[in-house]
Amino acid sequence: MNIVYAVLLALFTPVFASSGDRDDNFIQCVQLCKIQNCGTSSTYSMPLALQLTRWTCDEDCKYGCMHEIVDKHAKIGKPIEQYYGKWPFWRFAGAQEPASVVFSLFNLLVHWKGAAKLGRRIPDNHPMKPYYVQWSVLAMNMWIWSTVFHIRGECSSFFKYDRN
Repeated sequence: MNIVYAVLLALFTPVFASSGDRDDNFIQCVQLCKIQNCGTSSTYSMPLALQLTRWTCDEDCKYGCMHEIVDKHAKIGKPIEQYYGKWPFWRFAGAQEPASVVFSLFNLLVHWKGAAKLGRRIPDNHPMKPYYVQWSVLAMNMWIWSTVFHIRGECSSFFKYDRN
């Protein structure tokens, strides 16, 4: 069995998650953007949608530079690369993955309606009703957090209190 694992490991080559964010052009673009827009004396003001979804100036610079480079690559026929392990999505109203946000909200709605049906159709004395209700609440909670996740594409800075 160890031989099988050794052979399988030998077949795999090293993979690097994303080369876009390691590109020198991207790094330089982000540094320049931060100098121009994120300094203490900067007059740059984040749009309201980005403020509500808690984007930082640094993250906005990374987003803008990513799409600037993606557009250049598309014009000259170079392949699109991943940035920070993700494909470059276009955000809408502050949401990084708008289609996923909508689908998560639809799933939340379906689970909400299902929980309401459970409450109406299953008698209160049914031995499984508490478990069904708990499962419904758990599922709705999961879809709420799925929505939050897809608004930002990641949650790490969504909950930061110190934005400096």
